[in-house]
Amino acid sequence: MAKRAAVINDLSSFGKCSLTAFIPILSVMGHQPCPVPTAVLSSQSEFAHAYCKDLTEVMPQYLQAWQQSGERFDAIATGYFAGGKQIDYALQFIDAFGGNCFVAVDPVMGDNGEWYPAYDRAACRKMKALARRADVLLPNLTELCMLTDADFFELTARCHEKDYFEQIAALAKSVCAKQGVIVTGIAHENDICNLVTDGATTEIIRSHKIGERFSGTGDIFSAVVCGCLLSGKSLTEAAEAAARFTERAIADTVGEPHNPMHGVNFEKNLYTLAEVK
Repeated sequence: MAKRAAVINDLSSFGKCSLTAFIPILSVMGHQPCPVPTAVLSSQSEFAHAYCKDLTEVMPQYLQAWQQSGERFDAIATGYFAGGKQIDYALQFIDAFGGNCFVAVDPVMGDNGEWYPAYDRAACRKMKALARRADVLLPNLTELCMLTDADFFELTARCHEKDYFEQIAALAKSVCAKQGVIVTGIAHENDICNLVTDGATTEIIRSHKIGERFSGTGDIFSAVVCGCLLSGKSLTEAAEAAARFTERAIADTVGEPHNPMHGVNFEKNLYTLAEVK
């Protein structure tokens, strides 16, 4: 029987990110994604012309309808929120449905040391509350620094020091997600690294850096992790599978004419996920 995941995230028509990544990835891995759209966008927000419809008022209606129907979930996965009120609603989802499932939180707030436009320190305080409810937390390095009040630029200036990853691991452990933390997309020398810690042990999963920065790779990574955890894989196994799948999709994309804002060719590689489900 397929396991169910409530996926609280936006729906962007262009960019191959968020729900357009989560839905096919979880589906091909044999699970049922149940989307809760936080916003609908004509394209991901980095496009020069993007329309966004905030769906804050829709979220409590989903919650009420699912409660009335007696629905149950095996996972709750959160991604992009259009504002702080939506984080409040996500916490209500966890209160209502989180008793028998794991919660995976991708604290989408910024990248490269900068905040996304919808976020500020007030919204970050709410995200910290959501992060404390997570079984698995999947921040990028910028978001980890935001959650821990660390200085991103000061930290990354030490990237050549021997204990660089130990410093990142210490920040990740301080967040205290129940099963563990995966810090995604850490640029280091010629690699993109993902740091996985369960609080007791830490592992670094490396992928060769290929091409430029692409839209949607963080969502693709998170979706594969969520699918693997639903299938009973360990956190490290899930991170390894996600890294390899994302790396294949990027390698396939750079060999063709492409626009990085349109994302990567993950669709033609979906069949490989049958090996890890």
